[in-house]
Amino acid sequence: MANYIKQSLEEGETIIFKGRLHWSYIFRYLLFSLLFTICGIVSIALAYYKYPEHQTKLFYAGIALLVLAFFIWIIGRIVRTRSEFAVTDTRFVQKDGIFNIKMTEIPLARIETVNFYQSLWQRFLGTGCVEMVGSGGTSHQVHCIEQPMKVRKIICASIKKPQSNQQLNQGNLNAQNTDNTQNNESTSI
Repeated sequence: MANYIKQSLEEGETIIFKGRLHWSYIFRYLLFSLLFTICGIVSIALAYYKYPEHQTKLFYAGIALLVLAFFIWIIGRIVRTRSEFAVTDTRFVQKDGIFNIKMTEIPLARIETVNFYQSLWQRFLGTGCVEMVGSGGTSHQVHCIEQPMKVRKIICASIKKPQSNQQLNQGNLNAQNTDNTQNNESTSI
């Protein structure tokens, strides 16, 4: 799934969470595929049971509808798998496309806020939108993803982790500076 994302990892970087688009993103493909499948089956059934005088035409029309349904379903699967994203320990990475690939990377240190959007229908289906607002007001939205609240929590936790490590390191430096200052004062006395 994440071949391009794995290839883009820097040395020592690990993937915390991999995500993809929700199945509802391809709902129209599934709906048309189902519709053409039903029409194809009905056409074949009519060819044999209702209109035997038009059997060959109805049979071939039914087969054509079933083939069309299969190709629509394949296109829907391709559309769903063309977009993937991951949260690593240092950045958010999103890949879009199959033949023409676009990679979007946002360092976690540059993300200021993570917004979450979900309508009633999306909440019922378990999908939603996550928006990351970076420094300078730039934003990046990922629409129709699976488990959007989980993705938001992971990004927020990943943002806070480096900040808490920096604060811990800063506190250690301040403690060392205080100790060095006290040592310098005691040796100068």
